[in-house]
Amino acid sequence: MEIVSPILTPFNSDGTINKEALKQHATNLLNKGVDLIFLNGTTGLGPALSKEEKKENLRVLSDLSNKIIFQVGDLNLNNVIELIKFASDYDLRAIASYSPYYFPRLPEKWLIKYFQIIASQSRHPVYLYNYPSATGYDISAKLLSKFGLELAGVKDTNQDLAHSMEFKTTFPKMKVYNGSDTLAFYSLLSLDGTVASMSNCLPTVFKEMKEAVARGDARKAMTFQKLITSLVEMARKYGQLGSLYVLTEITQGYKVGGPRPPIFPLDETESKDLRTEVENFLKGLGVST
Repeated sequence: MEIVSPILTPFNSDGTINKEALKQHATNLLNKGVDLIFLNGTTGLGPALSKEEKKENLRVLSDLSNKIIFQVGDLNLNNVIELIKFASDYDLRAIASYSPYYFPRLPEKWLIKYFQIIASQSRHPVYLYNYPSATGYDISAKLLSKFGLELAGVKDTNQDLAHSMEFKTTFPKMKVYNGSDTLAFYSLLSLDGTVASMSNCLPTVFKEMKEAVARGDARKAMTFQKLITSLVEMARKYGQLGSLYVLTEITQGYKVGGPRPPIFPLDETESKDLRTEVENFLKGLGVST
């Protein structure tokens, strides 16, 4: 079982990527027990990054590349292919892509053809990033099976754990990760792992939950899940993606910049209120982050 962190992308005040902060953050996560980095995912604001920024993120983490899943999704398939070719020079765990989005009522065969082209171009294993609520399309295990397309792995961001488990029963060799923070315990228990945004700010908590699952201590593991869920609920009050930058600074002790519009940073009052709420909550639990 693996903890995969969809790493946030630190931005400077002028909207450029803070390369030093990205490298520091990735190194810290891996040192604290995260197994893999999911680069340019939703938490990393991947859909709002240019192809050159996606490349730059990989260059920054080049010495960690064998622990990276490189997300290359784009509405411009030429950009996707360019990113795949760029990635061929790196020793990646895999590349990944979400499905086409925005355009309604795309035929199923077009959705599958998108991934067939990606698989034909990549020397790396190809993972599906299935996020129906964001893309409007569910690339399910049934759909892959219908067209005879077997990929190496999937990040299934879905609140229905049974939906994720169907990938495993349909394709036993596929690496299957659920992408919901609130299902992380169940993902570690029944799948190949979890891709969880809160691992950015709680890497040690996720590591200890994984260890509790491994030794069969479900009760202990569930206490960690409850902690994670509580912080998710706090963050959502202010906007979870923006809050994650503040939470990471609180728990990890270093600055990770801020998000970039259209994901806006928390204002001073919001940051202060979130900090107070989280610090009091963690202090009351005596939790090490």
